[in-house]
Amino acid sequence: MPPKNPVTATPVEEKLDEIVLHLKRLDRRDRMRTIGGFIRGFLALIPLLLLLWSVWYFVQHGDEIMKKIADQAASSAAEFTQQKGQGLLDQLKKEYSFPNK
Repeated sequence: MPPKNPVTATPVEEKLDEIVLHLKRLDRRDRMRTIGGFIRGFLALIPLLLLLWSVWYFVQHGDEIMKKIADQAASSAAEFTQQKGQGLLDQLKKEYSFPNK
């Protein structure tokens, strides 16, 4: 009766060469993964740097930005009030006008 797991007749040197070949492939794969991880990490830092720059910019120029926003809002409100307010005032005058004596 033959053994259940026959041992292949490969010498130890061939087995070691095969192991070395697999290790070289793993080294190459790990090197590529390391390079890819570095690139992904670098790209992940870009949004963080943009956030830090925008916070710094807003701290330095926040008062100017808020003044521009307030001026624009005030001019828009004044323009809207002139356009719509005059029509409303004319309508109220027409409805509640008293006859002249």
